[in-house]
Amino acid sequence: MVVWPAILKYDGDPELFYLPDQQSWEEDEDLHVLGFQPRDQLIDSQGQVFELHWRKGDLVALMKTPRLIPLIEISEMIQFHQSCQGACCAAKVSFRSVAEAIRAVGEAFLINPVE
Repeated sequence: MVVWPAILKYDGDPELFYLPDQQSWEEDEDLHVLGFQPRDQLIDSQGQVFELHWRKGDLVALMKTPRLIPLIEISEMIQFHQSCQGACCAAKVSFRSVAEAIRAVGEAFLINPVE
């Protein structure tokens, strides 16, 4: 079970997509329109990594993996994401927990929403 909020990380793309809740995940058609690659992943607030698998009826199943993302790894992902968006001082960003890191992505999203 996903602990929301979460982020969606497409393989090979530095951009992270903030998902505040399950409803956002289910209803945002833009997230699902192109499908998913085998290494795309959803990371929840506890650092749990989920794989994305298509099911019948164009539904996407979130499959829990045994992997928990380390704080240092998600911090580096967020730094890269912020750097690619032109944020100053992205290298100085640090977090105390995975949940705090994901909330920071959400706060940045509210300030600069993706169109």
